[in-house]
Amino acid sequence: MIANKRHIRIGAEEWMEGLEDAQVDVVVTFPNSTKWISNFYTIKCIESMRKDYLMNGHCLKGAYWCASSPIIIVDRISRDRIEQVIDELIETGGFRDLFDYFGAVQEEDIIRHEYPENFFDQSSKLDPSYVTSHASQLAQMLDQSSEEVRETVLKGILGYLKEAKDFG
Repeated sequence: MIANKRHIRIGAEEWMEGLEDAQVDVVVTFPNSTKWISNFYTIKCIESMRKDYLMNGHCLKGAYWCASSPIIIVDRISRDRIEQVIDELIETGGFRDLFDYFGAVQEEDIIRHEYPENFFDQSSKLDPSYVTSHASQLAQMLDQSSEEVRETVLKGILGYLKEAKDFG
């Protein structure tokens, strides 16, 4: 389950308010110290990219376009619209489908980004269902990997667990 309390950082926010032909990266941080990322594109931006691809011969002359991460297509780029979309995705349970886990908040993140006072909850952890789902995917990938890859990954996991136990 994703908490409703969130901190949103929008790339290049200082110049993007109300744009109808733009794209920005958005990082959402939750009190459990997890960061999630997605890209927001306007409908007009997608159209502009397609026209550019048609003119310049990219990707079968504009027949397709590949995103490097999840994208959300909106009518306009503004903080208000982005917050509305994120809040709705959290409420309806679609957030994890459209945002990639971007890692844990590091100390330098806290210094660089202005989080509200007492934002982080040290007792809050990543949703177990998310971890279990990815562990299951990893197990399936390991089943399809060479013995050498399995051993390397499992040694890394066991080393991490031993280190966590030693310091925990």
